[in-house]
Amino acid sequence: MKVLAIDKVSPDATPERVRELFMKEVHQTIKMYLADVVREIYFREDRSGTVMMLEVPSMEEARKIVDTLPMVRDGLLEYDLIPLGPFMPLALLVSDDEQAA
Repeated sequence: MKVLAIDKVSPDATPERVRELFMKEVHQTIKMYLADVVREIYFREDRSGTVMMLEVPSMEEARKIVDTLPMVRDGLLEYDLIPLGPFMPLALLVSDDEQAA
């Protein structure tokens, strides 16, 4: 299952505290990437923040995984998790006869 993870920075997050945890956060994210859980990761261009594409068996697993990140554990970040699936309107372009072929 693909899950889009979009971070939200806590109002209590100070630049100093973020700097303290940044390398731990990067280290944990690299481990998640190498475990094939984080498939893509981006910095946002509209504001400070991160967006990740996760590949996980369930939404519960996605939540458990992002909750292991140091900045999440410390209350500096939280993540909105959005489940993604196939773009179903494409099915309207294919008739039942064509699907069988």
